[in-house]
Amino acid sequence: MQEYEPVQACLVRLGANIDAAEAQGMACGLLMGNEQFDAWLRNAFDDPPDEADLNARDCLDRLRRFYEETRVMLNAEDFALELLLPDEDEEFTARLMALADWCQGLLYGLGVLGEQRLQRLSDEGRECMDDLLEISRLSHDEEASEENENMLAQLAEHVRLCVIYLNEELNPVSPTPPVQQ
Repeated sequence: MQEYEPVQACLVRLGANIDAAEAQGMACGLLMGNEQFDAWLRNAFDDPPDEADLNARDCLDRLRRFYEETRVMLNAEDFALELLLPDEDEEFTARLMALADWCQGLLYGLGVLGEQRLQRLSDEGRECMDDLLEISRLSHDEEASEENENMLAQLAEHVRLCVIYLNEELNPVSPTPPVQQ
């Protein structure tokens, strides 16, 4: 799993219009439609970096690995998805806003796929979407406290589980047929 700061540094260096949390949320949304890295790149940047630019190549390679690692985690059978958020030593407000940004990115990525795919969601899937929309609207006026830290951890876990659920619903795994003897 990539760490937040190196991904954030690459996004800033290449002039992205989103932060690392929103970038992973967007990646998850696009991956639910089996979109490739190039689609993510076009949506994460107003002016996508040139892959032939030697100065951008290292960051683009890191971002490509980040995208592929997100794909693997999103589709892992053991529900291994980890949200890319700032470390716990960052200010509470920054972490809270990063979670809101993560959800905004996911909703944006799902929106790129088109409304038709989302219309097939079950009631539980629509409830997940509603929850993610509400979390994306969190504001920065919350103070750090033990209660709010617990709330943030619970919200992050809820987001993670909603994303796994939505991915399963939008991309159902076909059961493997039994081996005939």
